[in-house]
Amino acid sequence: MARLKSVLLVDFDNIFAATGMAMVDTLPNWLLWLADGALSEKGQRRKFVSKRVYWNSQYDVHREAFKAAGFDTFDCRAHAKTKIASGKSSADIVITMDAIELRHTMRGIDEMVILTTDSDFVPVVNRLQLAGLRVVTAGKETDPTYQLYSEHADGVIHIGALKAAFDYERAPRKWYRLRSDPPVIAPLRQQAERRSPLMKKVRDAVRVEKANGTPGAVQQIRLAAEIVMQLGARTPDQPLPRNKVIRALEGVEGFQTKYGNRIKPWLGQKNFKTLMRKLSQENPDIEVTELADKTVRIVCRVRGPRGRRGRMVGVPSPLGPPPKKPSRNVPDEASEAAPQPVDGKTNGKAPEKVIDGSADKPANKQDEKPSAAETRVDASAAAD
Repeated sequence: MARLKSVLLVDFDNIFAATGMAMVDTLPNWLLWLADGALSEKGQRRKFVSKRVYWNSQYDVHREAFKAAGFDTFDCRAHAKTKIASGKSSADIVITMDAIELRHTMRGIDEMVILTTDSDFVPVVNRLQLAGLRVVTAGKETDPTYQLYSEHADGVIHIGALKAAFDYERAPRKWYRLRSDPPVIAPLRQQAERRSPLMKKVRDAVRVEKANGTPGAVQQIRLAAEIVMQLGARTPDQPLPRNKVIRALEGVEGFQTKYGNRIKPWLGQKNFKTLMRKLSQENPDIEVTELADKTVRIVCRVRGPRGRRGRMVGVPSPLGPPPKKPSRNVPDEASEAAPQPVDGKTNGKAPEKVIDGSADKPANKQDEKPSAAETRVDASAAAD
């Protein structure tokens, strides 16, 4: 089996803060763990055609260790005095530029491993996937970054697994196998791995369709359009990678990319491009543009108020149940009615006093202000 041609970009400041000095001391171990196929498709081994590490100037003391492991090192010191004083660097923008540049200049690469837990790299992940690259990132189990990258990246190395890889050793090869077993991924600290919220909505929608009977062609196209819109709501007005759309549509019953079991692929459409155009007719907010290389660019125009992360605010999901209207406690007319007196009493209770404010107020404007004639009489009396 041919090895994956991979590029490794390490955000040292970010990973070092989560793992500590053991990351440097056990550098050959976790590199071998990645090379032996950790978080790769079918445990396929990797061949790193380029390895780069980015750090602030204070970590330049580790240059020799990374040079010995075949890394190109980059000092990404900040330029603003305020950022220098706070220990920040410009590594994020440098990694972004290098990732896009390597995608265009290096031929034949299959995968890019961006070892960082910084959520700012989500747009970078999406752009690399548009080029057909497989993207692997890192994430912390204790904060939302692992779940976030699980929705966008093709593979996520959680920090617990990376720490376990510090003690990794290649298992001996069996005599009847060409290679040793792929490395074992340490389980998450949580009891169960978090599932994508989008795929949960897809599964719920599919269950509803099954309860109503086998979905027909019209229901399948309508459900597929809703799934693509939900996928595009994560990154509105941004291109959607083809493989990510296909993964989301796999939740639709009857969807497949190849002919089999007497079922036509692409929900009865000719190919992926034709299916996307059909979904665009179903929902005009799905914009499909054919590019010069005969591929299609898919963008979802999400309209309405959005939160800080660009997601819709106050707009219910088309895949979920309709929002429940708040129940208003309308008092019964009988309870609003005045109590009827019984034998001089009101249901055994003393009748409440009714305070009429009209007694304290003047009856009319003449009571409120004396007339001009009365004013003259009072003035003459005072003069006498």
